[in-house]
Amino acid sequence: MAEKQKAVAKQEKVAISKRDPWALKKWFSVHAPSYLGGVFIAEVPASGAQMLLMRTLEVSLYDLTKDISHLPIKLRFQIHRVDGLRASTRFKGLELTRDYLRSLVRRGTSKVAAVTEVKTKDGWVMRIAVLAVTTHRIGSAQKSAMRKRMIDALVKKAAEMDIAQFLKEALEGTLAADLFVAGKKVAPLRKVELARIKVLRYPPEEEQVAVKEVAAEAVAS
Repeated sequence: MAEKQKAVAKQEKVAISKRDPWALKKWFSVHAPSYLGGVFIAEVPASGAQMLLMRTLEVSLYDLTKDISHLPIKLRFQIHRVDGLRASTRFKGLELTRDYLRSLVRRGTSKVAAVTEVKTKDGWVMRIAVLAVTTHRIGSAQKSAMRKRMIDALVKKAAEMDIAQFLKEALEGTLAADLFVAGKKVAPLRKVELARIKVLRYPPEEEQVAVKEVAAEAVAS
């Protein structure tokens, strides 16, 4: 009898180990924030809505716009709300690819890097890294002066805009163009880019998370 019980237990263990874990998961449709159009980003599997919260996804801006010039722009989104099988995200950051940044710097030019924290008028606090490339080599005094001009312009611009306006100008290149104008007053420039954006603090409404589990009949259908 003991041997028979062991055999049954072993068979049950094998059956459990062979059970497909994917069969127990649901597929959720993940969307960009409303201030970026709410467009579809990806479908992701999860065993439940709670498991999706705070998960970060990285996509190329090209995936959203199909504009080939947007390939070097990587966006990070964080899931913070789930309603049924739809997951909503908040913007978490932006980063240009290393290959693209390296391609900007050429022999006989100078690289001017500036990092600062900004706050939008609706309470988003972000750390932003700016990269400027000059047409010819410049000295440390000119670099410092250019860095100060770009930081002052960036902080001022951010304070005048909400997050939707800020990201629109950042992604369309308008913000970089404004920094180009500010920096070229010190020395001729070849290119200015927002190399990195990282959200440090969200406003209260963005900090809130919410989950509305999908109904069982919806999954079955």
